[in-house]
Amino acid sequence: MSCQFEPDRTYDQVYLVFVDTSGYSTIVRSNPRDRAAHAFDLLRERMRARIGQLAAQHRCARSDLWSWRGDGGFIAVHDDSESVARDVALEAARTFLTLDLRHLRDEFAQAGVDGELHVRMAVHKGAIRHSREGRTGAIHSPDINLAAHLEKATPPDCMAVSEDVYRTAGPYAELFTPVGSHEGKDVYLMAGEGGPEAAAKAWLAGRGLAEGTPVHAYPERPSSAQKARLLDAASEEVLDMGTALRTSSSRLVTTERPARYRDAVLGLLRRGGVYRCYLLDPSSDAAATLSRQYQEDMARKIKDALERFGRFKERYGAEADGLRVYQTDEFPGFSALTVDMRRPNGLILYSSYLMGASPYGVIERGDMPHYLIGPAAGRVFNRIRELAEARATGGQVQRVL
Repeated sequence: MSCQFEPDRTYDQVYLVFVDTSGYSTIVRSNPRDRAAHAFDLLRERMRARIGQLAAQHRCARSDLWSWRGDGGFIAVHDDSESVARDVALEAARTFLTLDLRHLRDEFAQAGVDGELHVRMAVHKGAIRHSREGRTGAIHSPDINLAAHLEKATPPDCMAVSEDVYRTAGPYAELFTPVGSHEGKDVYLMAGEGGPEAAAKAWLAGRGLAEGTPVHAYPERPSSAQKARLLDAASEEVLDMGTALRTSSSRLVTTERPARYRDAVLGLLRRGGVYRCYLLDPSSDAAATLSRQYQEDMARKIKDALERFGRFKERYGAEADGLRVYQTDEFPGFSALTVDMRRPNGLILYSSYLMGASPYGVIERGDMPHYLIGPAAGRVFNRIRELAEARATGGQVQRVL
C-alpha cells in the first residue's frame, strides 16, 4: 500500500482500523525470535492485503498502513465518499476476523509457531493530519487515541466499533450488538464466532458490569510467599484478621526454610511498623457456633494460635514489640490482611466466609476466593476498610498479647 495521504492536510471522517495480537508475549516466549517475527509479518501482510484488495475493489482513494509495531497497528481508510471508506474498513475487519484469522492460524501451525493466535480489532472514525515530518506525529490525536484505547478494551477475537461508526454503519449495523461504553462513547461489538449473545458475554467477561472497580481475584488463599510480598510493601501497619489465625501464627514459628512470611513480619517490625492480629475470643458464642458449623474445636485452635504468637514474641523479644494480638467476641464474617489501609496507597487482601457445606464437605476458609483491592476500587475499598476498622474497635475487643 503506497502512502496516499498528502502532507499538511487534515482529513475528516477517516476510518481507523486497529488490530492487535492478544497473547503476543506468549508467542514470542514460545518461539525462536526469527520464527515469531515471521509469524507477525504474516499477520501484517494479511491485513495489508485484505485492505488493499477491498480498496481496489471499491476504488477507495486512500488506504494506508499508518503504523505497525510488531504485534499490531492500524490502517487509515478515507474517501471523499464516506460510504466507500466505511465499506472498505468494516468489510476488511469483518473478513479478517471471520476468515483470514482462521487461515493465519493454519499458516502458523504449518510454520511450527507455538502458541495460539488471537486478535482484538476496533474501528473508529475521526480526523487525522499527515505532517511533513511523518505520520507518527498524528498518533496523539484524540480520535486515534480513542481508537487505540478501544482496541485495548476489546475482548479477544472480537471487533468493537464506536458509536460514531455504528451510526453510519448502514448494512453492517446488524453485525454488532450494544455492549457498554468506553471513554464516553457507546460501544458495539461483533464476536468472530457466535451471535450477539457471544459478543455480549465476551464484553461482560472482560469489562464487567457498569460502574465496576478493579479487583484482583484469586481462587484460594495466596501462598505465604505472596502474602509476604504484601508485608514487604507495608510502611506503618498491617492488620491480620480472622477467626483463629492458625495459618499466620504457624508461619511465625515454622521450622521450615525459608521462613518467608516470618521474615517479612520481622522486617516490618524492625522498620518500626505494627503487626496487629485479631481473632475470636475462644469462650465467645461466635467461637461455639463455628465449632458446630465446621465440626471442629475452634476454642482449641484459637488457644493454639495464641500460644504460637506468644512463642514468637518470646523468641524475638524487643524486636517483636510491634506484634499486638487482640480477641473479640464478634464473628467477623470475613478475613483480611490489610497494609497501611488508612494511607492513600493502602491495600487489602480479603475473603468472605461462606457458611455451610459443599457437596464435598465443609468448605475450608483457605479454599475460598480471595480478593486484593486498593483505593482504585473506590467504594469497594472504602466499604471493606470500614468493616475492618469496625472489627478492630467494635464488640468486646481485648488485647491479649
